[in-house]
Amino acid sequence: MTVVRRSPFSEFIPLREAVDRMFDENMLRPLRIANGKHEAVPALDLYTTPEAVIAEVALPGVDPEKVDITIAYDVVTVTGSFKEEDKETTEAGFVHKELDRGVFSRVFSLPTAVDTEAAKAMFKEGILTLPLPKTVQVKPKHVKVEVS
Repeated sequence: MTVVRRSPFSEFIPLREAVDRMFDENMLRPLRIANGKHEAVPALDLYTTPEAVIAEVALPGVDPEKVDITIAYDVVTVTGSFKEEDKETTEAGFVHKELDRGVFSRVFSLPTAVDTEAAKAMFKEGILTLPLPKTVQVKPKHVKVEVS
Protein backbone atom coordinates (compact mmCIF):
# COMPACT_ATOMS: atom_id res chain seq x y z
CA MET A 1 0.00 0.00 0.00
CA THR A 2 1.32 3.40 -0.97
CA VAL A 3 0.63 6.40 1.23
CA VAL A 4 0.53 9.76 -0.57
CA ARG A 5 0.96 12.76 1.63
CA ARG A 6 -0.14 16.15 0.46
CA SER A 7 1.60 19.26 1.56
CA PRO A 8 -0.70 21.81 3.25
CA PHE A 9 0.94 24.42 1.02
CA SER A 10 0.18 22.70 -2.29
CA GLU A 11 -2.89 24.91 -2.87
CA PHE A 12 -0.87 28.12 -2.74
CA ILE A 13 0.46 29.60 -5.95
CA PRO A 14 3.96 31.03 -6.15
CA LEU A 15 4.26 34.76 -5.53
CA ARG A 16 5.62 35.37 -9.02
CA GLU A 17 2.57 33.72 -10.59
CA ALA A 18 0.24 35.76 -8.36
CA VAL A 19 1.92 39.01 -9.45
CA ASP A 20 1.75 37.96 -13.12
CA ARG A 21 -1.99 37.29 -12.75
CA MET A 22 -2.49 40.68 -11.17
CA PHE A 23 -0.95 42.42 -14.19
CA ASP A 24 -2.84 40.21 -16.65
CA GLU A 25 -6.16 41.17 -15.05
CA ASN A 26 -5.79 44.84 -15.98
CA MET A 27 -4.98 46.07 -12.49
CA LEU A 28 -2.95 48.85 -14.05
CA ARG A 29 -5.39 49.63 -16.88
CA PRO A 30 -8.75 49.85 -15.15
CA LEU A 31 -12.06 49.54 -16.94
CA ARG A 32 -15.29 51.12 -15.85
CA ILE A 33 -18.66 49.63 -16.68
CA ALA A 34 -21.11 52.23 -17.99
CA ASN A 35 -24.43 51.47 -19.63
CA GLY A 36 -23.59 47.76 -19.59
CA LYS A 37 -20.40 48.26 -21.62
CA HIS A 38 -16.76 48.35 -20.63
CA GLU A 39 -15.43 51.89 -20.72
CA ALA A 40 -11.69 52.51 -20.91
CA VAL A 41 -10.01 54.88 -18.46
CA PRO A 42 -7.02 56.53 -20.19
CA ALA A 43 -3.76 57.17 -18.32
CA LEU A 44 -3.35 60.66 -16.84
CA ASP A 45 -0.44 62.83 -15.70
CA LEU A 46 -1.49 65.87 -13.66
CA TYR A 47 1.01 68.44 -12.40
CA THR A 48 1.21 72.11 -11.46
CA THR A 49 3.49 74.97 -12.39
CA PRO A 50 3.42 78.44 -10.79
CA GLU A 51 1.11 79.61 -13.60
CA ALA A 52 -1.06 76.58 -14.45
CA VAL A 53 -2.33 73.09 -13.81
CA ILE A 54 -1.24 70.79 -16.65
CA ALA A 55 -3.13 67.60 -17.52
CA GLU A 56 -1.78 65.09 -20.04
CA VAL A 57 -4.11 62.28 -21.11
CA ALA A 58 -2.88 59.33 -23.19
CA LEU A 59 -5.22 58.87 -26.16
CA PRO A 60 -3.31 56.87 -28.79
CA GLY A 61 -5.27 56.23 -31.95
CA VAL A 62 -8.03 58.70 -31.07
CA ASP A 63 -9.34 61.22 -33.57
CA PRO A 64 -9.00 64.63 -31.81
CA GLU A 65 -12.35 65.63 -33.36
CA LYS A 66 -14.03 62.90 -31.27
CA VAL A 67 -12.79 64.18 -27.90
CA ASP A 68 -15.06 66.20 -25.62
CA ILE A 69 -13.67 68.14 -22.63
CA THR A 70 -15.83 69.63 -19.89
CA ILE A 71 -14.57 71.73 -16.97
CA ALA A 72 -17.09 72.33 -14.21
CA TYR A 73 -15.92 73.86 -10.93
CA ASP A 74 -12.87 71.79 -9.97
CA VAL A 75 -13.67 68.69 -12.05
CA VAL A 76 -12.46 67.94 -15.59
CA THR A 77 -14.14 65.28 -17.73
CA VAL A 78 -12.53 63.99 -20.94
CA THR A 79 -14.70 61.67 -23.04
CA GLY A 80 -14.60 60.28 -26.54
CA SER A 81 -14.02 57.06 -28.43
CA PHE A 82 -11.09 55.00 -29.58
CA LYS A 83 -11.00 53.49 -33.05
CA GLU A 84 -13.75 50.91 -33.39
CA GLU A 85 -12.85 47.34 -34.27
CA ASP A 86 -13.28 46.46 -37.90
CA LYS A 87 -14.97 43.22 -38.91
CA GLU A 88 -11.67 41.51 -39.77
CA THR A 89 -10.26 42.26 -36.30
CA THR A 90 -13.47 41.22 -34.57
CA GLU A 91 -13.42 37.81 -36.22
CA ALA A 92 -9.73 37.21 -35.43
CA GLY A 93 -8.85 34.61 -32.81
CA PHE A 94 -7.18 36.82 -30.20
CA VAL A 95 -4.55 35.23 -28.01
CA HIS A 96 -3.96 38.46 -26.06
CA LYS A 97 -5.87 41.73 -26.27
CA GLU A 98 -4.97 45.02 -24.54
CA LEU A 99 -5.64 47.82 -27.03
CA ASP A 100 -8.53 50.04 -25.99
CA ARG A 101 -11.52 50.24 -28.31
CA GLY A 102 -14.89 51.93 -28.01
CA VAL A 103 -15.75 54.72 -25.60
CA PHE A 104 -13.52 56.18 -22.89
CA SER A 105 -13.97 58.58 -20.02
CA ARG A 106 -11.50 60.16 -17.62
CA VAL A 107 -12.69 62.34 -14.74
CA PHE A 108 -10.27 64.08 -12.39
CA SER A 109 -10.29 66.83 -9.78
CA LEU A 110 -8.16 69.94 -10.02
CA PRO A 111 -5.91 70.81 -7.07
CA THR A 112 -6.63 74.55 -7.35
CA ALA A 113 -9.01 76.97 -9.05
CA VAL A 114 -8.41 77.54 -12.76
CA ASP A 115 -9.55 80.10 -15.31
CA THR A 116 -11.85 78.01 -17.51
CA GLU A 117 -12.17 80.80 -20.08
CA ALA A 118 -8.42 80.67 -20.77
CA ALA A 119 -8.22 76.85 -20.93
CA LYS A 120 -6.73 75.33 -24.07
CA ALA A 121 -6.42 71.81 -25.45
CA MET A 122 -3.61 70.54 -27.66
CA PHE A 123 -3.26 67.10 -29.25
CA LYS A 124 0.09 65.76 -30.41
CA GLU A 125 1.33 62.21 -30.95
CA GLY A 126 -1.54 60.63 -29.03
CA ILE A 127 -1.24 62.89 -25.98
CA LEU A 128 -3.97 65.39 -25.12
CA THR A 129 -2.42 68.29 -23.18
CA LEU A 130 -4.62 70.68 -21.20
CA PRO A 131 -2.81 73.73 -19.81
CA LEU A 132 -5.29 75.24 -17.35
CA PRO A 133 -4.18 78.69 -16.09
CA LYS A 134 -4.61 79.23 -12.38
CA THR A 135 -6.94 82.01 -11.28
CA VAL A 136 -5.63 85.05 -9.46
CA GLN A 137 -6.07 84.32 -5.80
CA VAL A 138 -8.31 86.76 -4.01
CA LYS A 139 -6.35 88.56 -1.33
CA PRO A 140 -7.99 88.93 2.06
CA LYS A 141 -9.48 92.32 2.67
CA HIS A 142 -9.63 93.86 6.13
CA VAL A 143 -12.74 95.82 6.90
CA LYS A 144 -12.78 98.26 9.79
CA VAL A 145 -15.80 98.30 11.99
CA GLU A 146 -17.23 101.76 12.35
CA VAL A 147 -18.72 102.71 15.67
CA SER A 148 -21.69 105.07 15.53
